[in-house]
Amino acid sequence: MALSRLLAPAESEQKIKGTPENFQQAFKISSSCNKALCAVQKIFGPEVGPQMLYLMDQFDINTSPYAFINASTFTAAEIADVIRTLELVHPDQLPFGSNKKLIHFKRGYTRASYGDDGGNVVANATIELFDSWTEQSSIMRQYSLYHEIAHNHSDNQFSDYDRSTIWLDISDWKETKKGDFDSLRKKAKQGHPFVSRYGETNPFEDFAESLTAYRFNPSWLKQKSKDKYNLIKLLVHDGLEYTSTRDCQRTPISRSYQKSIEQNGDRLSQADKDYILKSCRKPFYESVLGHLPTSFFDSCVNYEATLLWQKQNQQQYPDLVEQALFDPNLRSSTLKFKKVRVEIAEKLQPEMTDWILKSMEGYTYQMNSSQSNAEYCEVWAKMENSIYPELYLNNNWARKSVFSSRNFRPSGGAARGLCLDLVQGFVPTAKSTRSTVTSWLRKSAYLPDDGKINERGITRESLMTYIKDRTRLYEK
Repeated sequence: MALSRLLAPAESEQKIKGTPENFQQAFKISSSCNKALCAVQKIFGPEVGPQMLYLMDQFDINTSPYAFINASTFTAAEIADVIRTLELVHPDQLPFGSNKKLIHFKRGYTRASYGDDGGNVVANATIELFDSWTEQSSIMRQYSLYHEIAHNHSDNQFSDYDRSTIWLDISDWKETKKGDFDSLRKKAKQGHPFVSRYGETNPFEDFAESLTAYRFNPSWLKQKSKDKYNLIKLLVHDGLEYTSTRDCQRTPISRSYQKSIEQNGDRLSQADKDYILKSCRKPFYESVLGHLPTSFFDSCVNYEATLLWQKQNQQQYPDLVEQALFDPNLRSSTLKFKKVRVEIAEKLQPEMTDWILKSMEGYTYQMNSSQSNAEYCEVWAKMENSIYPELYLNNNWARKSVFSSRNFRPSGGAARGLCLDLVQGFVPTAKSTRSTVTSWLRKSAYLPDDGKINERGITRESLMTYIKDRTRLYEK
């Protein structure tokens, strides 16, 4: 797969001029050369080829001139600096995206859009590296590339770190009606010095320069702005610092918080758990009868529990910042509250079971023993006329969350599918429920279509077993 991506145009590109119709013939690759490593050495060179394959396989980063237009093959020294740079990147900063472009632009050329200053442009966030990048020292090549990686990392975040309120407030950046930040740059400079002149351009370059300085010259960033240093420390590097060997080897903050939760308990009150239950009832119901994957219930519980836990532990962990642990737009958290999740799920399982059965009471007159299973379950599809219970909550996340569905009704297709699964017999994935369901299947699930309605296997017990299995809530 890695080799094929190096040799084929990326999805956004047409066939690259100069691409051989047959690489094996063009590069005289014999039949004995039957491994990807051998092939890339023949095509890109004995030193460069393996490194290109490594970047593609390990980071999903494509450096090939056959994948992107206007690209030249890296030299061995250049691509070595690319790898050195990526080794400095925190794991959470990768990947940028599938088949990410990182090329050396066609040697001797630059982009016309850069005008007369094109010869001085080192790189851009696309990521394209120009001749000016090649002319730099090894360490400066790494610095420049890391700067572009910093842009990609911010853009890859749902809330764009360099546009987030917490970042703009540090240097008092304010966006003008024209969409730029020029008019208030002087005021920003007075409040918080920048690590470079280029960082004074706008909050995006400020972020990229600060993030790069955190990795290459952390003492300088700390001297210029402790606030920026501390925010990047928590926002991007999970509390890791690079001012000494000991700091590099410390336990990441999120892991230490998780350890504290597991060892000392979450310490959430019953009122807290009731609040989480109300907040996460909708994704729980929708994981069975709606449009959300089951993981959204987990994410909701972890997110709401993290908010409450953070407030309770603010004094113990004064360095906590919002985006360091959770994202309000994605409603996701890096912390896991497994016991809370199980406790809430165990309360929602019987509740949902009874709600489904009660919702179907009004349609029983449409069911009869002469129906096939398909006809019988078609009636269940009418459950979409029922509204999920108590979904408008006091924290009104349903209106604010990006991934929240505007449709608060069950899905008819999901209700039909649930019914068919039950009457035809479903295969449980939970080892703990397998024996229970197997016993039920023998008794009820494979009855002929002319069986009585109450013999089709849909009992309160079987429905609850299905819900438990469907949402994988047996995993404690």
